Formats: sequence, structure tokens, C-alpha cells
Amino acid sequence: MELASGFGSGPTVAETAASGSPATVRRTGDAPRILLATTGHLPSTARLAMELHAAGARVSLISPRSHPGRVLKIFDRRLVYRAIAPCRSLEAAVSRVGPDLVIPCDERTVRDLHRLHRKTDNRDLRLLILRSLGPADAFPVATSRAEFLEVARGQGVRLPPSMALPSSDALDEWMTRNPTPFVLKADGTWSGFGVRIITEAADAKPAFAAMTQRASGRLALREMVLESNNFAIRSWLSAERPAMSAQGYIDGWPANIGIACWQGEVLATICAESVSTLSATGPSTIARIIHNDEMVETARRVVKALRLSGLIGLDFMIEAATGFAYLIEMNPRCTPICPVPMGPGRDLAEALVARLTNRKPRERLAKTERDIVVFFPDTWQLDPSNQLMHTGYHDVPWEQPELVRILMRPELRERYWFTRLLRQAWWRLQGQQPPVP
Repeated sequence: MELASGFGSGPTVAETAASGSPATVRRTGDAPRILLATTGHLPSTARLAMELHAAGARVSLISPRSHPGRVLKIFDRRLVYRAIAPCRSLEAAVSRVGPDLVIPCDERTVRDLHRLHRKTDNRDLRLLILRSLGPADAFPVATSRAEFLEVARGQGVRLPPSMALPSSDALDEWMTRNPTPFVLKADGTWSGFGVRIITEAADAKPAFAAMTQRASGRLALREMVLESNNFAIRSWLSAERPAMSAQGYIDGWPANIGIACWQGEVLATICAESVSTLSATGPSTIARIIHNDEMVETARRVVKALRLSGLIGLDFMIEAATGFAYLIEMNPRCTPICPVPMGPGRDLAEALVARLTNRKPRERLAKTERDIVVFFPDTWQLDPSNQLMHTGYHDVPWEQPELVRILMRPELRERYWFTRLLRQAWWRLQGQQPPVP
């Protein structure tokens, strides 16, 4: 069934002309320039760069100096994403690279691109951001879990009950109609860190209070010293408090669909369900590739409604009792499953590059015929005894041995004797015993 979008007023005539047909981005056969942007250190960014390069794109990277992907020789340019001047860093990178598309690889970068679109006077830069992400009226929806689910609800997709929580009074209202268990979620967080499953009503208010505290300067300092993450200081300096929402709990298991899209059209998808995760609410370390018609149709409706472009992911819960796929949130950036090419229709990098160059996607072979994907290096380091290590496809970039070596290093907090001492001191300041590495 075709659904009208019913969302926003659409781009202006000038914006449509600038970001319109793929042929206006690159002439057929020309290699498109793609800028990958990240404030984090995820290895999936490096894997995506490799797949985009193999698909025929000229790829550049803006990231912290400590990002593991910077060892790759395939990049046209490697630029530094500076925590103290993020918008200036992005604007300078765009000026030097001249990209046809910018692909954000974490939520903080998505917000920086939105902010840059609001503040810049450079019309070409504004249009590049619109072409890369979608129309500006979708920006607030992409970064608000509650707003996103309201838009999705209007598209008739399957959702758990949900509600924005601007205050603790709103939480009281939610609990009068929704018994435990339910889930509290904080906007602007990722990898499950801003998600709390509430199983007892008495735990809800303390969890809400803890999750809405302003960013901690002490935690920001720890991130800088022990995790090489200078971006955490920004949240502390701006006294950020995340917007909150509540969501009904679905008894089942998590799943994700990675999507390549262009101006509201889905180009390719890859569906996966989590087999092993870092935590109860964390990302997958091992995934099973599946086909789920309901997830694909939900992706089509959401992408069309928001007129999205680029690479995104949608998270679902598969209900154990029924097998129904409940949409729970959107990741407005590349997710770890996106770089894994699984053949025609499921090769996201190839589909996106083909659209940018106005050619048909090539039918590249799938990386593996196996349905289990072991993400590298998380499972190797955190769960080496997992039995699926022996049967799944290991997403190891063997063709880039320097990258493999970098990814196999211990985390910074465990790499040197002085960082180990600092880590132990940190936990003792919290009145806790340091966890066993």
C-alpha cells in the first residue's frame, strides 16, 4: 500500500535542484568523492571506507587522530575532527575534499552536521548536508527518539507504546497506564549507554533522575585520559541534559536493518538479528543475517516519509511469542552491519556509489554464504570462548594487515602501566573495585 508522506513541507525548489538527480552529483562513470565523518573510534568506519573504495568511490576521512582507520592507505585525505571546533573542522574538511556526499558514522557527528547547516552562510555547504542526510525538517526527528516514533506511527508501522518524558511528572503519567517492565531512553546516546530497562516501579524515578543529570566533568576527564575521547568535554561545558522518553518493553530479541537510501528511496537493505551483544541493551558482537519482510517494508515507509539519504539503521525488537518486528528507534548514521556486502540488493556501499554515479549496481559476490557474522574485534577480545566463533564468518579486514594489528591492540585504558593505574584509581574514587579486564 502506498502511503503519502504527510511530513514537513518538503525542500525548496533551489534545494531540490541542487540535490536532485544522481547525474547532478557526478557524471556517469566519474568516481564520486565521499567524506566519512566520525568523532568516535568504531572499526566499522574503516570497513565502510574499504567497501566504498572497492565500489569505485574516492574516500576521505575526518576523525580524531586516534581513529584506527587512519592507517588505511586508500584515503584521499585524512583530516582531524577537533572537539573544540567541530563545525569549523567539518567546514574546512568539506572545503578541502569537495565531497559529493558526507556520511556520518556516529550520532554526535549527525548533530554537528545539523548545527553546521543552521549556522553556515555557505549555500553550497548547506545543500551538501541536505543531499547527504535529507531535508532539514527531518533533522529534529532524526535526533529525537520520541519524535521519530510519532512520525513512524503515522506511517502505520508496528511500534511499542511510547511517550516523551519532559519531566518526572510525565513519568508518573506514563506509569499509571504502562506497568513494568518498560524502557527509559535518553536522546543523544548510543551503544545502549542511554537505555535502562525498568523492571520494578520503584526504580523508575531514581533511574530517571540519574539519566537526566547534567554531563559530569569528572566523567569527561576520564574519557579524555583513559579513552582518548576529547569530545565528552563538550557535553560537560554546555551543561547538556538529555531529552527522555519511555517505551514499552517487548519480550524478544533485538534486530537491525542497515539501509542505503537516496531522497526517500530505499536502494538496498541488509537485515540482521542479534545473537550476542555487549550488554542487555548494547550493540551486537555476533549477528545472524536474515530476511524479514516486515522490517524491509517498515524501512521503505520511514525512509519515504522522512525523505532520507545516505546510510542509516533502524532498530527493532522481534517479539518471541509472535515473531512480529517492532520498530524501536532509528540510528541516523552508518551502523556496523552496513559495510558487510551480502550480494545484490544487500550491498549497501555498491548501491549508494552506483546511485551517485548514475549507473546500475554491479552484482558483486557476497562476502560469505554463512548467515552468522562475527564482528571484529569485539568478539575476539570480549567473548573468545563463544561457540559461534568456530562457525561464523569473521569480518576481519585481512587485506589490510596494519588495520588488523591496530584493532587487536588492547584498549588505551589497558595498554600502558600508567593508564592501568589511572583506571584503578578512578574506580576506587567511586568506592568500587576495578572490574577484571
